[in-house]
Amino acid sequence: MLARKYDNYAWQEQPAEQYEVQQPARRKVHRPDPRRVLRNRILKAFLLIMAAYFIVVLRSNAMVQYGNELVSLQQQEAQLITKNNELKIEVEQLKGPDRIIGLAEQYLGMSVARSNIYVKAGGSSNSLAVHNK
Repeated sequence: MLARKYDNYAWQEQPAEQYEVQQPARRKVHRPDPRRVLRNRILKAFLLIMAAYFIVVLRSNAMVQYGNELVSLQQQEAQLITKNNELKIEVEQLKGPDRIIGLAEQYLGMSVARSNIYVKAGGSSNSLAVHNK
């Protein structure tokens, strides 16, 4: 009997926690701090605005550089057009009959026969024609 009492005593002395069925722990719903969420949204918006501003500054800098390059190219074009016109005038002067006659007389000792020169009448321009014999 003593043994039964001891057995019952041992069973009764054990903590009740061991015999309780453990229920699964419920997850605590994590609710972020509204101030922290607002601060994060404001920070993201600020970073987005700064990135857009940085891109706009870079693009406007590129536009200024392209504008300056365009102006220098236009100036260079104007200079080249002026030089081209000067060269055209010089070519026309070098092609002129007076220059050719002068070179023929100076270097080749040739002279123009005055009897073979005819002037065309009735044309809008007076041109010289040499009659070949």
